[in-house]
Amino acid sequence: MNGYQLSDQQRQIYRRYAGLALPRHTSYPIVPVWTSAYGAAELREDLRLSAQEKRPLSLYIHIPFCERLCYYCACTKEIISPSKRQQHDPSGDLLAGLALEVPRFAALTGRGTVQQVHLGGGSPTFLRPPQLRSLWQILQDHFALANDAEIAIEIDPRITTLEHLQTLRELGFNRISLGIQDFNPEVQKAVNRIQPFEQVQQVVDWCRALGFGSLNFDLIYGLPFQTMATMADTLEQTLALRPDRIAFYRLAVIPEIFRWQNVFRPLDLPAGELSLDLNLLAINRFLEAGYEFIGLDHFARPEEALAQAVHEGSLRRTFQGMTTGKPLDILGFGPSAITHLDNAFAQNQKESVSWQEAIATDLATERGLRLNDDDRLRRELMQQLYGHGTIDKPSLENTFAISFDSYFANELQRLESLVDEGVVEVSANAIRLSEPVGRLLVRVVAAVFDRYLPPRAFCEGLPAEKASRVG
Repeated sequence: MNGYQLSDQQRQIYRRYAGLALPRHTSYPIVPVWTSAYGAAELREDLRLSAQEKRPLSLYIHIPFCERLCYYCACTKEIISPSKRQQHDPSGDLLAGLALEVPRFAALTGRGTVQQVHLGGGSPTFLRPPQLRSLWQILQDHFALANDAEIAIEIDPRITTLEHLQTLRELGFNRISLGIQDFNPEVQKAVNRIQPFEQVQQVVDWCRALGFGSLNFDLIYGLPFQTMATMADTLEQTLALRPDRIAFYRLAVIPEIFRWQNVFRPLDLPAGELSLDLNLLAINRFLEAGYEFIGLDHFARPEEALAQAVHEGSLRRTFQGMTTGKPLDILGFGPSAITHLDNAFAQNQKESVSWQEAIATDLATERGLRLNDDDRLRRELMQQLYGHGTIDKPSLENTFAISFDSYFANELQRLESLVDEGVVEVSANAIRLSEPVGRLLVRVVAAVFDRYLPPRAFCEGLPAEKASRVG
């Protein structure tokens, strides 16, 4: 479509649901459902099953360290200031732990074909170039990378040097994701992330000169002191740097969980419908610039692999956001890292010390979940809904041997109010999100089909400390 504009009636419908606390469904079932009853023994069984089925692999390595705390952050991280690092560099302990963990996984999965590698954090470029080389050697010693593998890393432009980027390119990295969030100085100060445009531009220029195939920018709306004018400026500066992908996230304000967010004063945060208008401003500006709107909050140029995955039907939603390629078994390494298999989820111990103690003798699994047939069915439904805005009834019926309307009779009944309000359209073969209001309220529709949520969560929400607000 040409643009996202909401009528007064559609705004009224949006307001009705915008305050609900609901999952973002980066996994299904969602993380709070996982349990410590699933541990290292269960993960070993499931890794062996992955090997038997010769499932293609993706590797995720979590580097938890950051030099400074960004107040918006909801990631698992540990703040190591430069002075603290001079006393003891935790990178050596991390690499020693990975040197134990990676071969343990490899012994169970074999040298399966690795289609993707992703370094996340934290700030992966906290590792110095020689340390990045050491990490890469650990991976190469135990896994075989496909020639066309996507090899990506998240970087902090404030601490990433030319030598970092040269090293990454030499190692074969081909996709870079830059944490931007906002270019406005007042907003940056409020979130404790001072990062001038010129600094980002320099890193982007280095990336282009070195030949990285794809650049992603992470932006956030809903931050303190953002206005329509400041957001317009940030969008123009973003587009001037021509990223190939853009992730435009809504700030999740959950101070009950992320206690550092208590620094945010309510009066400084966007009020009323300003967050909605900031989102619409960005969506429309990105569409005007030729990007395709993908999933809940991603944008990509039409020739970019993420956009191609939409057209090919191979788009997936994971903890790393929207990703390309067929379903892959994701092996998670490092503190808090999540392993995402065809039939199970498993998360490592979150704290570095706990993870190191556990990995010294066994896998460091803290909790997880083995999926049943219903979980698999609903997971695929969520993939279709978030990735393509449509639930394909016949495909689910054929894959899972069900009658969709019978199996989901209760959900279809609960969905009727959303149909009446024009959020979704239901036909014999499909359930489709309407444009634009349904697309903006996809999390509400998804909540209807989440078996682990209270039946009326889609219209009442969850306790505020359990999930982020829809809008």
